[in-house]
Amino acid sequence: MAARPEQPPESVTVVTLTRYRPVLVQRAMRSVRAQEAGVPVNHLVLIDDSPTTRSALAEVADDFPDCEVRYVPREPHETSGPGRSSRLRNLGVRHATGSWIAYLDDDNEWAVDHLASLLRCAREQGVRAAYSEVGLLNTDGTPYLEPRWPWANSTAEAERAYEEYAAKGIVVPGSNVIHDRPDVFDVPVDTSAWLLSRELLLDVPFEERFSASDAEDLVSEDDKLYYRLLERKERLACTGRATLRYYLGGYSNSLETVDPAERTAITWASE
Repeated sequence: MAARPEQPPESVTVVTLTRYRPVLVQRAMRSVRAQEAGVPVNHLVLIDDSPTTRSALAEVADDFPDCEVRYVPREPHETSGPGRSSRLRNLGVRHATGSWIAYLDDDNEWAVDHLASLLRCAREQGVRAAYSEVGLLNTDGTPYLEPRWPWANSTAEAERAYEEYAAKGIVVPGSNVIHDRPDVFDVPVDTSAWLLSRELLLDVPFEERFSASDAEDLVSEDDKLYYRLLERKERLACTGRATLRYYLGGYSNSLETVDPAERTAITWASE
Protein backbone atom coordinates (compact mmCIF):
# COMPACT_ATOMS: atom_id res chain seq x y z
CA MET A 1 0.00 0.00 0.00
CA ALA A 2 1.46 3.34 -1.07
CA ALA A 3 2.24 5.79 1.69
CA ARG A 4 0.09 8.88 1.79
CA PRO A 5 1.97 12.02 0.73
CA GLU A 6 3.14 14.03 3.69
CA GLN A 7 1.16 17.22 4.19
CA PRO A 8 3.19 20.45 4.47
CA PRO A 9 3.14 22.06 7.91
CA GLU A 10 0.44 24.64 8.56
CA SER A 11 1.21 28.32 8.29
CA VAL A 12 -0.77 31.52 7.76
CA THR A 13 -0.20 34.39 5.39
CA VAL A 14 -2.06 37.54 6.43
CA VAL A 15 -2.78 39.94 3.56
CA THR A 16 -3.37 43.65 4.21
CA LEU A 17 -4.19 46.29 1.60
CA THR A 18 -3.32 49.92 2.24
CA ARG A 19 -3.09 53.19 0.36
CA TYR A 20 -3.01 56.54 2.16
CA ARG A 21 -2.98 55.35 5.79
CA PRO A 22 0.59 54.72 6.93
CA VAL A 23 -0.25 55.27 10.61
CA LEU A 24 -3.35 53.07 10.68
CA VAL A 25 -1.71 50.23 8.79
CA GLN A 26 1.03 50.08 11.42
CA ARG A 27 -1.66 49.34 14.03
CA ALA A 28 -2.78 46.42 11.85
CA MET A 29 0.85 45.31 11.47
CA ARG A 30 1.31 45.33 15.25
CA SER A 31 -1.86 43.28 15.60
CA VAL A 32 -0.56 40.62 13.24
CA ARG A 33 2.84 40.63 14.95
CA ALA A 34 1.12 40.01 18.30
CA GLN A 35 -0.77 36.90 17.15
CA GLU A 36 -0.27 33.80 19.29
CA ALA A 37 -1.25 31.35 16.58
CA GLY A 38 0.97 28.36 17.32
CA VAL A 39 2.03 28.20 13.64
CA PRO A 40 4.24 30.47 11.51
CA VAL A 41 2.48 33.71 10.56
CA ASN A 42 3.75 35.89 7.74
CA HIS A 43 2.28 39.28 6.90
CA LEU A 44 2.06 40.55 3.33
CA VAL A 45 1.23 44.25 3.07
CA LEU A 46 0.26 45.44 -0.40
CA ILE A 47 0.66 49.19 -0.86
CA ASP A 48 -1.86 50.43 -3.41
CA ASP A 49 0.19 52.97 -5.37
CA SER A 50 1.16 55.36 -2.57
CA PRO A 51 4.84 56.42 -2.47
CA THR A 52 4.24 58.24 0.83
CA THR A 53 3.05 55.05 2.52
CA ARG A 54 5.93 53.09 0.99
CA SER A 55 8.43 55.54 2.50
CA ALA A 56 6.74 55.48 5.91
CA LEU A 57 6.72 51.67 6.10
CA ALA A 58 10.33 51.45 4.95
CA GLU A 59 11.30 53.43 8.06
CA VAL A 60 9.77 50.84 10.41
CA ALA A 61 10.68 47.68 8.46
CA ASP A 62 13.07 46.46 11.16
CA ASP A 63 10.23 46.41 13.69
CA PHE A 64 8.30 43.85 11.62
CA PRO A 65 10.68 41.06 10.57
CA ASP A 66 7.87 38.73 9.47
CA CYS A 67 6.20 41.37 7.32
CA GLU A 68 6.82 41.69 3.59
CA VAL A 69 5.78 44.98 2.00
CA ARG A 70 5.08 45.06 -1.73
CA TYR A 71 4.38 48.19 -3.75
CA VAL A 72 1.65 47.73 -6.38
CA PRO A 73 1.33 50.61 -8.89
CA ARG A 74 -2.00 51.26 -10.62
CA GLU A 75 -2.78 51.10 -14.29
CA PRO A 76 -4.14 54.41 -15.67
CA HIS A 77 -7.69 53.04 -15.83
CA GLU A 78 -7.79 51.75 -12.24
CA THR A 79 -9.76 53.56 -9.55
CA SER A 80 -10.55 52.81 -5.92
CA GLY A 81 -13.37 50.40 -5.25
CA PRO A 82 -14.07 46.71 -4.75
CA GLY A 83 -12.73 45.79 -8.19
CA ARG A 84 -9.29 47.15 -7.36
CA SER A 85 -9.45 45.65 -3.86
CA SER A 86 -10.34 42.24 -5.29
CA ARG A 87 -7.42 42.35 -7.70
CA LEU A 88 -5.06 43.12 -4.83
CA ARG A 89 -6.56 40.40 -2.62
CA ASN A 90 -6.14 37.85 -5.40
CA LEU A 91 -2.57 39.05 -5.96
CA GLY A 92 -1.92 38.47 -2.28
CA VAL A 93 -3.10 34.86 -2.56
CA ARG A 94 -0.81 34.21 -5.52
CA HIS A 95 2.20 35.61 -3.63
CA ALA A 96 1.32 33.94 -0.32
CA THR A 97 3.40 31.12 1.10
CA GLY A 98 0.99 30.00 3.83
CA SER A 99 -1.38 27.06 3.66
CA TRP A 100 -4.01 29.40 5.13
CA ILE A 101 -4.89 32.96 4.15
CA ALA A 102 -6.33 35.63 6.44
CA TYR A 103 -7.08 39.24 5.57
CA LEU A 104 -6.76 42.18 7.92
CA ASP A 105 -7.89 45.54 6.56
CA ASP A 106 -5.55 48.38 7.43
CA ASP A 107 -8.03 50.09 9.76
CA ASN A 108 -8.93 47.00 11.83
CA GLU A 109 -7.19 44.80 14.36
CA TRP A 110 -7.55 41.38 15.99
CA ALA A 111 -7.54 39.91 19.48
CA VAL A 112 -4.20 38.15 20.07
CA ASP A 113 -5.83 34.70 19.75
CA HIS A 114 -7.85 35.50 16.62
CA LEU A 115 -5.84 33.26 14.30
CA ALA A 116 -5.43 30.54 16.93
CA SER A 117 -9.18 30.32 17.47
CA LEU A 118 -9.83 30.21 13.72
CA LEU A 119 -7.25 27.46 13.18
CA ARG A 120 -8.71 25.44 16.03
CA CYS A 121 -12.22 25.88 14.62
CA ALA A 122 -11.13 24.86 11.11
CA ARG A 123 -9.37 21.74 12.41
CA GLU A 124 -12.20 20.66 14.70
CA GLN A 125 -14.87 21.19 12.03
CA GLY A 126 -12.76 19.92 9.15
CA VAL A 127 -13.44 22.98 6.97
CA ARG A 128 -11.46 25.09 4.53
CA ALA A 129 -13.31 28.30 5.52
CA ALA A 130 -13.66 29.52 9.10
CA TYR A 131 -14.59 32.94 10.41
CA SER A 132 -15.03 34.93 13.62
CA GLU A 133 -17.78 37.16 14.86
CA VAL A 134 -17.25 40.93 14.72
CA GLY A 135 -17.06 43.59 17.43
CA LEU A 136 -17.96 47.02 16.03
CA LEU A 137 -16.01 50.03 17.27
CA ASN A 138 -16.20 53.77 16.72
CA THR A 139 -13.07 55.41 15.35
CA ASP A 140 -11.98 56.25 18.93
CA GLY A 141 -12.12 52.59 19.95
CA THR A 142 -15.32 52.77 21.97
CA PRO A 143 -18.02 50.15 21.29
CA TYR A 144 -20.53 51.08 18.60
CA LEU A 145 -23.90 50.79 20.37
CA GLU A 146 -26.20 52.83 18.15
CA PRO A 147 -29.44 51.04 17.16
CA ARG A 148 -28.62 51.53 13.49
CA TRP A 149 -27.03 49.15 10.98
CA PRO A 150 -23.82 50.91 9.91
CA TRP A 151 -23.97 49.91 6.23
CA ALA A 152 -26.95 51.75 4.81
CA ASN A 153 -27.72 54.68 2.55
CA SER A 154 -29.81 56.62 5.06
CA THR A 155 -30.67 56.84 8.75
CA ALA A 156 -34.15 55.42 8.14
CA GLU A 157 -32.73 52.44 6.24
CA ALA A 158 -30.11 51.90 8.96
CA GLU A 159 -32.78 51.82 11.67
CA ARG A 160 -35.01 49.44 9.70
CA ALA A 161 -32.14 47.06 9.08
CA TYR A 162 -31.11 47.11 12.74
CA GLU A 163 -34.64 46.19 13.85
CA GLU A 164 -34.75 43.35 11.35
CA TYR A 165 -31.39 41.98 12.43
CA ALA A 166 -32.25 42.35 16.12
CA ALA A 167 -35.34 40.20 15.51
CA LYS A 168 -33.10 37.54 13.97
CA GLY A 169 -30.53 37.68 16.78
CA ILE A 170 -27.76 39.02 14.56
CA VAL A 171 -27.46 42.11 16.75
CA VAL A 172 -28.46 42.59 20.38
CA PRO A 173 -29.37 46.03 21.78
CA GLY A 174 -26.64 47.21 24.11
CA SER A 175 -23.98 45.02 22.47
CA ASN A 176 -21.51 45.90 19.72
CA VAL A 177 -21.17 42.33 18.42
CA ILE A 178 -22.48 41.08 15.09
CA HIS A 179 -23.46 37.53 15.97
CA ASP A 180 -23.26 34.56 13.66
CA ARG A 181 -26.55 32.90 12.81
CA PRO A 182 -25.73 29.86 10.65
CA ASP A 183 -29.21 29.65 9.14
CA VAL A 184 -29.45 33.37 8.37
CA PHE A 185 -27.55 34.41 5.27
CA ASP A 186 -28.41 38.12 5.28
CA VAL A 187 -25.05 39.33 6.57
CA PRO A 188 -21.98 38.19 4.61
CA VAL A 189 -18.75 37.48 6.47
CA ASP A 190 -16.39 40.46 6.59
CA THR A 191 -13.08 39.93 4.81
CA SER A 192 -11.08 40.53 8.01
CA ALA A 193 -13.01 37.77 9.82
CA TRP A 194 -12.07 34.92 7.44
CA LEU A 195 -9.47 32.20 7.61
CA LEU A 196 -9.46 30.46 4.22
CA SER A 197 -7.30 27.74 2.78
CA ARG A 198 -5.03 29.04 0.03
CA GLU A 199 -6.13 26.13 -2.13
CA LEU A 200 -9.76 27.26 -1.81
CA LEU A 201 -8.98 30.87 -2.72
CA LEU A 202 -7.02 29.79 -5.78
CA ASP A 203 -10.11 27.87 -6.86
CA VAL A 204 -12.62 30.56 -5.83
CA PRO A 205 -10.88 33.94 -6.15
CA PHE A 206 -12.45 37.27 -5.28
CA GLU A 207 -14.75 38.55 -8.01
CA GLU A 208 -13.09 41.44 -9.87
CA ARG A 209 -16.06 42.69 -11.91
CA PHE A 210 -18.64 44.99 -10.31
CA SER A 211 -21.63 46.73 -11.86
CA ALA A 212 -23.41 50.02 -11.21
CA SER A 213 -26.21 48.06 -9.52
CA ASP A 214 -23.64 46.47 -7.19
CA ALA A 215 -22.59 49.98 -6.17
CA GLU A 216 -26.20 51.01 -5.66
CA ASP A 217 -26.84 47.99 -3.42
CA LEU A 218 -23.53 48.41 -1.51
CA VAL A 219 -22.27 45.02 -2.71
CA SER A 220 -18.59 44.55 -1.88
CA GLU A 221 -15.97 41.93 -2.66
CA ASP A 222 -16.52 40.08 0.62
CA ASP A 223 -20.26 39.87 -0.16
CA LYS A 224 -19.57 38.21 -3.49
CA LEU A 225 -17.04 35.78 -2.04
CA TYR A 226 -19.45 34.74 0.71
CA TYR A 227 -22.31 34.03 -1.66
CA ARG A 228 -20.06 32.16 -4.10
CA LEU A 229 -18.96 29.89 -1.27
CA LEU A 230 -22.60 29.27 -0.33
CA GLU A 231 -23.50 28.52 -3.94
CA ARG A 232 -20.70 25.95 -4.07
CA LYS A 233 -21.99 24.44 -0.81
CA GLU A 234 -18.60 24.97 0.79
CA ARG A 235 -18.80 24.07 4.47
CA LEU A 236 -18.24 27.12 6.70
CA ALA A 237 -17.63 27.28 10.43
CA CYS A 238 -17.69 30.12 12.95
CA THR A 239 -15.70 30.40 16.15
CA GLY A 240 -18.58 32.17 17.90
CA ARG A 241 -16.11 34.74 19.25
CA ALA A 242 -15.84 38.43 18.31
CA THR A 243 -12.07 38.48 17.86
CA LEU A 244 -12.21 40.96 14.95
CA ARG A 245 -12.14 44.56 16.19
CA TYR A 246 -13.82 46.40 13.33
CA TYR A 247 -13.42 50.18 13.32
CA LEU A 248 -16.25 51.95 11.51
CA GLY A 249 -15.67 54.79 9.12
CA GLY A 250 -13.05 53.47 6.75
CA TYR A 251 -12.45 51.81 3.42
CA SER A 252 -9.75 49.20 3.09
CA ASN A 253 -7.33 50.78 0.65
CA SER A 254 -8.19 54.43 0.12
CA LEU A 255 -9.19 57.71 1.70
CA GLU A 256 -9.73 59.35 -1.64
CA THR A 257 -13.11 60.05 -3.17
CA VAL A 258 -14.30 56.81 -4.75
CA ASP A 259 -15.89 56.74 -8.17
CA PRO A 260 -19.68 56.50 -7.60
CA ALA A 261 -19.83 53.54 -9.99
CA GLU A 262 -17.51 51.64 -7.64
CA ARG A 263 -18.65 53.09 -4.30
CA THR A 264 -19.33 50.03 -2.17
CA ALA A 265 -18.50 48.91 1.34
CA ILE A 266 -18.29 52.48 2.62
CA THR A 267 -20.12 52.65 5.91
CA TRP A 268 -23.11 54.82 6.56
CA ALA A 269 -21.61 55.47 10.01
CA SER A 270 -18.66 57.29 8.48
CA GLU A 271 -20.76 59.99 6.86
